[in-house]
Amino acid sequence: MNKTYAISNTDTLPKVTSNKNPLVVSDGFRLVFARAPNTQYFAQSIIIPSVSVNEVAIPRGRNTAYVPGDTMSFEPVTITMMVSENMDNFAEIYAWLNRTVDAAKYDDKFDDLTIYVLTSKNNPNKKIFFRNVFPTSIGNVNFSVQEADVVYATVDVTFRYDYFTFE
Repeated sequence: MNKTYAISNTDTLPKVTSNKNPLVVSDGFRLVFARAPNTQYFAQSIIIPSVSVNEVAIPRGRNTAYVPGDTMSFEPVTITMMVSENMDNFAEIYAWLNRTVDAAKYDDKFDDLTIYVLTSKNNPNKKIFFRNVFPTSIGNVNFSVQEADVVYATVDVTFRYDYFTFE
């Protein structure tokens, strides 16, 4: 007796979005950092990093076929922040950088970062969660008395992390 089985991919196939609006990156975002509250307040932009999967080459006669590998690579996340007048946010990242090289304080090295992507009405629309974040660099602050207009100092801060998820 032959049995026919229906295969349902409804659990694995992505669902078509009900929101047909494109993402407007100028609508805003909100950062949540427990270890860097001044950084989250003065954040001007953030680059959601690229992600790649290694590929495995399989020789097939005169051609080469490729299949997905088993490793994902995450690029660093970069936040551009305005520097506060008394440099509190610059100082808190600098102190965090110092903690990352202090082997005696392992728990102080990491934090989790949550990014809330906001709608055009400033409501949270999507949450991006970065796990075990730590700073790897903070950019320079340029002072100049030659500027005719007011120029606000900004710096780039680069972070590494284990992975990120969408919630």
